[in-house]
Amino acid sequence: MRNIFKNRVTRKLYNGGVACFGVLLSWLPDRMKVALKPKFRVLKQMDYSPEKIFLEIESDVEFYDRVRSCQKEPETIEWIHSCFKPGQVYYDIGANVGAYSLVAAKFLRGQGKVYAFEPGFMNFVELCKNILINQCQDDIVPFQIALSDRSIIETFHYNNLTPGGALHALGQAIDYKNDVFTPVFKQPVLSYRLDDFIKHFQLPTPNHVKIDVDGNELKILQGAEETLKNPSLKSLLVEVDEGDEKPGQVIEFLRQKGLHLHSKHKFVWGGEVGPYSKEFNYIFQRSNG
Repeated sequence: MRNIFKNRVTRKLYNGGVACFGVLLSWLPDRMKVALKPKFRVLKQMDYSPEKIFLEIESDVEFYDRVRSCQKEPETIEWIHSCFKPGQVYYDIGANVGAYSLVAAKFLRGQGKVYAFEPGFMNFVELCKNILINQCQDDIVPFQIALSDRSIIETFHYNNLTPGGALHALGQAIDYKNDVFTPVFKQPVLSYRLDDFIKHFQLPTPNHVKIDVDGNELKILQGAEETLKNPSLKSLLVEVDEGDEKPGQVIEFLRQKGLHLHSKHKFVWGGEVGPYSKEFNYIFQRSNG
């Protein structure tokens, strides 16, 4: 409780300071604002102890949450450490600002390839900056596209425009809880079936895939049937909400492709009640048969 209280107080002080600083900046001439902007670049080290990984910070979500991605999802880090091998390919679908893409790239030490998919424009910019900052441009390939069950131009509905933010929706403005929301912005984006994208651009079949897209997981899987059946794919991590029928559908769909549920892990910050209390990461592995 003490840490929770401390974090809340810290966030209030931080937000208050930002508001005051914003008032001071508003008094400056525009040319001076432009000149000063690059001087306030903030880098913060992520909580990944084996290697130094830095994120550029543009929001409190990045400052408080993204830099603590290992604490937030320890099972994802363990999955990378225990399953990924030199020479393998990792697809990070819903890469956000790139925390787990960077972990995988650093862990593989230049002996693997990471393909990071992120359709949101504010997160994609941060993803590219973080790849550059950590000198991973030879190891991580970023794509600003969405993945689904159809290869079309689709509408991406933004729940927020916060760098590092999430909870957006593709196709319809319906969130991961199946609730309708009013988007703050709508953007046409390229949306591909993963099978089509791999075939058209002759990409290597992934050995490992992570899907964290806040509600569109099943459609992405349905657009990746050939990829999922490929024996080269060894494991898959997908975030699901156990509040609806989706987990059962995901488990059965993947079972038919030869991937079986290995373990599931509750969101460590989800609590016992509230909007994230039923969030889990499911890890699937290829059966020996």
